[in-house]
Amino acid sequence: MTSFQDRQKSLFNTLKEAEDQYSFSKTNKATHQDYGTIDKYTYKKLKHEMKPFRGRESIYKKPQANIRECLRAKTIPDHIKNPQKYKYYSLADVTPEQMSDSTNTATALALIRELEEKEAATQKPMETDLDDGVFKKPTFCISSSMKKSPKPEEPEKPVFKSNKVVMPEYVVGVTKKKEKKVNLLKKENSNNAASSSTKVELKLDHLFEDDE
Repeated sequence: MTSFQDRQKSLFNTLKEAEDQYSFSKTNKATHQDYGTIDKYTYKKLKHEMKPFRGRESIYKKPQANIRECLRAKTIPDHIKNPQKYKYYSLADVTPEQMSDSTNTATALALIRELEEKEAATQKPMETDLDDGVFKKPTFCISSSMKKSPKPEEPEKPVFKSNKVVMPEYVVGVTKKKEKKVNLLKKENSNNAASSSTKVELKLDHLFEDDE
């Protein structure tokens, strides 16, 4: 036990000697650095670093106008400024029965009927002759055969541009329009006619042999 106490005392003595040697203790007050003051050396260093950027346009621009000028000014609403332009309605004298769906549909139908009657009255009456013949405005009906048929679209072909072959555009999922069957039928008829004529010629070959 005595050996432990001796070692403890010697340890604390060495700590005290180290504390006196380096002048450090709990009572020493830490010096508070004043961040408001700038050292002359650091100031000169910063000034030297910022010197090449003088006269250049900064990317961080402050708005020249005031914030109040940038914001939209509060304007007075028009219905308060010019109340004579507006007509005010009140629903105080309206009963719940008048606001039902049935009354709304009835009033809507009545309004539509009234508009139709006004439109019918404003239309000009047809001019009649003494023989009670009604003259109507002539209408020109163009038959479907007279209408211009759309020009057939020519198939796109590859184009040679600037040493490159540009292929026609192809849209995925869109099929090309097939040719009309009329041309195919004409070709078939012409082929059938040609084949029938050859058949007839072949059948008449034996007649020429008998004449000889």
